[in-house]
Amino acid sequence: MRRLAGLALALALTAPIATLAWGQPVDDLQREDALIQTIGWRLSHANARFCPRTAPGIGLLLGDAQTYQDPAAARAAYGLSGDIAVAAVSADGPAARAGLETNRVITAVAGTPVGPAPRQGSWDRVWRLQAALEQTAATTGSVALTLADGRTVTVAGAPSCAVRFLLDDGQGDAQATRAQIRVGRETLARLGGDEPMIAALLAHELAHAALDHETWLASAPRTTQRVRRTEREADRLSVWILANAGYDPQAAVRMIGQLEPRRLFGIAEPSHGSARARAGEMATEIAVLRAQPDADWATRFRREP
Repeated sequence: MRRLAGLALALALTAPIATLAWGQPVDDLQREDALIQTIGWRLSHANARFCPRTAPGIGLLLGDAQTYQDPAAARAAYGLSGDIAVAAVSADGPAARAGLETNRVITAVAGTPVGPAPRQGSWDRVWRLQAALEQTAATTGSVALTLADGRTVTVAGAPSCAVRFLLDDGQGDAQATRAQIRVGRETLARLGGDEPMIAALLAHELAHAALDHETWLASAPRTTQRVRRTEREADRLSVWILANAGYDPQAAVRMIGQLEPRRLFGIAEPSHGSARARAGEMATEIAVLRAQPDADWATRFRREP
């Protein structure tokens, strides 16, 4: 269940809905949501031609006031006339280019009304709507969103890796499945707003998703050796993913140095390796990358034996 940040809580107590402007994130939580969506989209879109699982994406995350401890306060803080709204838009994604903005209230997704409010604090409705949005874009190439003012905005999808990016304000670590990447606000804070290092963290998790380490680890007993193999692969592939998105691959080395002393993923060092060893492996991979004629990692990246 989400909690309102200080600024949003103050606005909820003092500002009538009519005085709040659409378009810009209101508090740190919304700004961080937007940052994760923006960087995630940039990585995903730039690497779509190499990812084994792709789908048209629009770079938008929905939110539901019912996921907050106090839904009425959330609606007041964010200037919402209803529960379902745009929670975050990637700055250079299709949804932003179509004119969708943070805190725009949504009444229907792909022609289907958002439905009644669930019990307080439930995430079921917003995840159902987000899935409908993504599946419609993936199937038809576009998705129509009906706004509270009666307008319908149709957003055409663009190539992307089939992965959802989320900011998790209830977790401190970073995790990836084959279809979803979560980054905790604690970990994000430790990177101090450094965009290239945040991109390196997301690229590491995108590498796990692209290589489907989740399925591979589930195929046999989960040993330290097997986990360490997946971490080496994700470290090395992350520099290719960064390069394709226009980031300096050296940001991956800096990110490991920044986070490793506190055991980034909450797993003991043997499964991930020391910061020094990981930095060395990534430096070697950067040299391999730069020796290639392109950053086509689907063809040129060497998997672990």
